[in-house]
Amino acid sequence: MNFYGIDYLKSQSNINDYFKYILIFGSLFFLVIVFSLYLRHRIQTKYRDLSIIFLLLLIFASGVQFSDYQSNQAKHSQSSQMVNLVQDISKENDISSKEIFVNATQLTDGIIVKIKKNYYQVNLSADQSSYTLTKAHLMNPSIVINK
Repeated sequence: MNFYGIDYLKSQSNINDYFKYILIFGSLFFLVIVFSLYLRHRIQTKYRDLSIIFLLLLIFASGVQFSDYQSNQAKHSQSSQMVNLVQDISKENDISSKEIFVNATQLTDGIIVKIKKNYYQVNLSADQSSYTLTKAHLMNPSIVINK
């Protein structure tokens, strides 16, 4: 079972988002260069074809990024809620947030929290505005901690 620390939860970012941003801005950069070459050399149609290719690539990458953006908003929101949960638990138990580990990166009902050497199950209310911690016991005590 994997457990995650607060530093991991805070720094969780999706490398695919960065790759898409690089693809979009790279396509835009090459589109500007190739289109300016096309305007300079109107007789050679290879620059026009290249500018059409980069424009289509830019439109495709922007469309993919927009659809992923909508689905990632919910994930990022729940990930930040998990950070808030860990910080709340650390304040209540008067321990450092670096000593608390959770088995999920997104806030859901039934996650397991490791506080020092004890394990607790988090039961969320229907509107996720309150929670209760119930002592839990792991059937398989082998865990991996990602800090």
